[in-house]
Amino acid sequence: MTRASEQAIWRAFIEDLPGALVEPPRPGFHVHALSATSEWIRVGNGAPSDTRSPVVGCGEHPCRRRRSRCRSRQPSGQPGRSVVIHRAVPTYRESSPTDTEAESKAEATARESTRGVAVIAVAKAWFLLTGFAQPLVLTRLLLGEGYGLYGVVLNVISILNNVVVAGSIQAMSHAVTDGGVTALRKGLLIHAALGLTLAGALVAGADLLGAGVLHDPRLPPLLRIGAIIVADYSVYAALVGALNGRRRFRAQAGLDITFATLRTSLVLGLASTQLRVTGAIAGFAIASFIILLVALALHRDELRAPATKSVSTGVFARSYARFFAPVLVYQLALNLVLQADLLVMKAVLSRREGVDEAAINTLAGVYKAVQNFAFLPYQLLLAVTFVVFPVVSKSTLEGDREATSDFVRGALRFSAMGLGAMLAVLGGMPGAVLRLAYRPPFDQGAPVLRWLSLAQGAFALSVIGTTIVLAAGRTAAATALMGVMLVAVFAGNLVGLVTAPADLSALTHTALGTLFGCLVGVVFVGAYVHRAFGAFLPAATALRVAACAVGAGAVGAWVPWPGKVGTLLGAAVIALVYVGLLVVTGELRTAEIARIRRVLLRR
Repeated sequence: MTRASEQAIWRAFIEDLPGALVEPPRPGFHVHALSATSEWIRVGNGAPSDTRSPVVGCGEHPCRRRRSRCRSRQPSGQPGRSVVIHRAVPTYRESSPTDTEAESKAEATARESTRGVAVIAVAKAWFLLTGFAQPLVLTRLLLGEGYGLYGVVLNVISILNNVVVAGSIQAMSHAVTDGGVTALRKGLLIHAALGLTLAGALVAGADLLGAGVLHDPRLPPLLRIGAIIVADYSVYAALVGALNGRRRFRAQAGLDITFATLRTSLVLGLASTQLRVTGAIAGFAIASFIILLVALALHRDELRAPATKSVSTGVFARSYARFFAPVLVYQLALNLVLQADLLVMKAVLSRREGVDEAAINTLAGVYKAVQNFAFLPYQLLLAVTFVVFPVVSKSTLEGDREATSDFVRGALRFSAMGLGAMLAVLGGMPGAVLRLAYRPPFDQGAPVLRWLSLAQGAFALSVIGTTIVLAAGRTAAATALMGVMLVAVFAGNLVGLVTAPADLSALTHTALGTLFGCLVGVVFVGAYVHRAFGAFLPAATALRVAACAVGAGAVGAWVPWPGKVGTLLGAAVIALVYVGLLVVTGELRTAEIARIRRVLLRR
């Protein structure tokens, strides 16, 4: 075991443990754990004559606890210097040449993974940054009506793309890891067929969806252009998954950065011409086609190489579908909850007698602009699901209900506290937030942002809950829960819009309908998770977080924050007030603040 590994293990198991008063190992000493269930580890050089002990304690072993308080037991006959830690640790043993080689490989893999996470995080940050910059410019180029049309088409495309991408990357990564070149080729055939099927369905149904359901004759040609994006995305996502499966993280990050740059440049460039909305959608389609060619070029050697395994396409397809298919329905329901309220509003209001279609599209543009900010709580909390899934999967497989309950409770508690800060800012100063990015008429959606951000906060907690259910292998239950939320959102939107006039108040009614459906969903998800795992978001935490968010948001509502600099300053003040209220109410404890500070300082 290397010195760096030894010190890393020491920090991981000793640092911050109350009551474990020990000193780090001296040079030449190794870290040992006698079993996976031991409540102590021994640090020593293995020499029987070495009996040095830095501490005096209970007498059974070097420990500063009194005999009556020490519950650890050291097996007799174990040589070397020992230090007791009252905590379970995994098994380690003294290094051998084979162990050293394995540890070197493990360390190399760990370094590679760390670098991979870092470069992919940078790529995702760039992707989000360019994605957020697009509407800031597009709202100025396309104005209200044009941006409304663009937003409707983009929501339709996003629903289909997100459904495919969500499962494609993981499924292809898993398949290529196990099946090599054969899996890559057959997986690409499956995704090409899937992409062509979805794109063909969108082309064939463009008139029905655009002119019929959404009641706008300008939509069908735009949807047909968007079908190119759907087809390209299906294969592109599979190629990204293949890079991930072969641990080519830099290439994966490079594709993300290149695609984000291409998409932003072409969308904004063509939107600035006389093509306007058509140019923006066409720019997206051209960017998706170019990045697909680039991704294929990165795989040219693998695609030319001889097959590694002889597996029939039918057998592979069935095996692949078992991994890929179960999440598709769940992802479809999830993305409809996230995106469909704009489409419902467009469909309902466009059927009103005597209503100007340009005015309806302007309303759709304002709602889409509000969505860009309202989605932030969900997008930022999405990272929690990447942590929740593997942890809950592991504890479920091990049958450790208590560990699962503790983790679920803790994950949701800290998610709720983070969520409260975002909602305090968005709900406390919605008009100022919109004016930070947009010009009139898009800044008129302030009341909508207040309600829609609350809806997305409830939705984010629901997604964390259903991710916990998915991690436990209950895909059908997670899909059913998301389906309940979808029905509730759809019903809330319809009821709200039936009673709303075709003006800005219709946007508020739509947001309230979405909020109703998301609240129904989080109640159902919470009840199921609590029954299945014995924990959900504690009621006391929910009440304290809500009270703190309302109190901090009131600061933003009552105090004027003029200008863009004032808005940024106001957001910082609201966040600080919110954290202060959490401390005062006892929800955020001093020890937790100290722990967070230590983590931030280490990074």
